[in-house]
Amino acid sequence: MNNIEYLIDINSNKKQLVFLVVEDHPEVGENNCKYLQEISPSATCILSENPTQARNVLKKQAVDLIILDLQFGNVSGVNSARDGLDFLQFLFVEYPYLNILVYTSDPSLLKNELSLIHNYQGGFVVVNKIERRSSFIEGVKLALDGGFKIPYELKHELILTPKELYILQLICQESLTDKAIAQRINVSLKTIQNYVQKLKIKLNVNPSEETSSRVALCVEVLRRKLISF
Repeated sequence: MNNIEYLIDINSNKKQLVFLVVEDHPEVGENNCKYLQEISPSATCILSENPTQARNVLKKQAVDLIILDLQFGNVSGVNSARDGLDFLQFLFVEYPYLNILVYTSDPSLLKNELSLIHNYQGGFVVVNKIERRSSFIEGVKLALDGGFKIPYELKHELILTPKELYILQLICQESLTDKAIAQRINVSLKTIQNYVQKLKIKLNVNPSEETSSRVALCVEVLRRKLISF
């Protein structure tokens, strides 16, 4: 099957988003395109049945979000995650700011990719196929916004990198704002916001109504003795 494009409300005056769905089950891929219509009726949805087709699309077309299944059938009819994971690694290297939603029935397949996931600069969201349609739609919106979300079972597999420890130092020792940190290390404000969001997830920070998220983060940093005060 060749790439299929779904053009929706092409006469809309709004910015036309482009989605690339990489899925070898046509019904699932077509349903995903229908769900995407709920988010952006004017979107273009390109459906590729394997990573090779998707790479060819990316050579010709800029996209706003990739929705990627990890498992694809091989010539013997057996599903394998190798091609999907190889494609994901390719995206991390060649398209470091592209928004990605991994839509898979087995999120544990990502365990060996967590260090790359953690350092990725674009939006990155994982949604389990067993979840409701609303979770898929919410995940797409979050990924498009450059957000980060992974399943609970993967959260505590992540380790802190030297850059994360430095950012914690700037937050908790120097009390710098996200904007000031971005200027200090010469990255975008969105990049720092993503780093802080990931740190809260990794350190399991849940601020109360009386405590700000940054204070709660630094309290946890102090409790774990991650940096010296």
